[in-house]
Amino acid sequence: MRAFSNRCARTSTLAAPPPTPHSGWLVRIGLPTAALGSLLLGHLNYLGLTAAAAAEVLAHPRRLRLRETTVQLEQTGLNAIPVVALVTLLIGVVVTYLLGLQAEKYGANIFVVDGVGIGATREFAPIIVAIIVAGRSGAAFTAQLGSMRLTEETDAIRTLGLSPVQVLVLPRVLALMVALPLLVFVGDVMSLLGAMAVAGPMLDITPVAFLARLREELALRHVFVGLVKAPVFALVIAVIGVRMGMTVGRDTRALGAATTSTVVQSIVAVILLDAAFAVVLQGLGL
Repeated sequence: MRAFSNRCARTSTLAAPPPTPHSGWLVRIGLPTAALGSLLLGHLNYLGLTAAAAAEVLAHPRRLRLRETTVQLEQTGLNAIPVVALVTLLIGVVVTYLLGLQAEKYGANIFVVDGVGIGATREFAPIIVAIIVAGRSGAAFTAQLGSMRLTEETDAIRTLGLSPVQVLVLPRVLALMVALPLLVFVGDVMSLLGAMAVAGPMLDITPVAFLARLREELALRHVFVGLVKAPVFALVIAVIGVRMGMTVGRDTRALGAATTSTVVQSIVAVILLDAAFAVVLQGLGL
């Protein structure tokens, strides 16, 4: 009996898990900071690789994969028009409705046109379209390139003596940088159409009066500011998407995690860039 109890005591001693070490606050802050720095450094590295590939294409235009670029332009641009048009149309309706509720109290109905016109072209359309593209095209880039990495297609491209950056990365980046300004312009038009559709029955602003007020108060610089933001947003979304796809682990679970991470990173990056644009443009008086 005593031997049995001694054996049980030894077994319980061996089975006891080791105590969990308690890391200090400096370690808990430093590790995520180092991981974030490594992530940003990786994105910056891919941005440099893309810029080098673009410079090489400028020196030798025949090296541009025109067919692949056209296919990506269709997927990221033309195929995204329906969802962009629908979402921005509804945003224009909602913003006009909310502004109209407040403007009616003070008899300032006509000023709703000013607010919706400037807000939609300068802020709402660019950032909403960029977020849609981040969830649609950015995730698609990661999934496509990650799948090619899993099936070792990227290794086959290197074996053939070709550059994966030239073949896979650059066409996607260029296509998105061309497509996003066009989508933002579509978003501008549709958001204003949605605003005009609500302004008539709700605020007694006819389409003719709406367009006349819009022409008077909406300066072209606001439209240009929104369109200038678009290629910058597109570059960041595309670089994040292709980098996460080209460096994903060789298993399906890592591919799913990388796709999710691409969407989150792209949306955060777009919002931070938009805030930086607001600060810089305010300082420049634009």
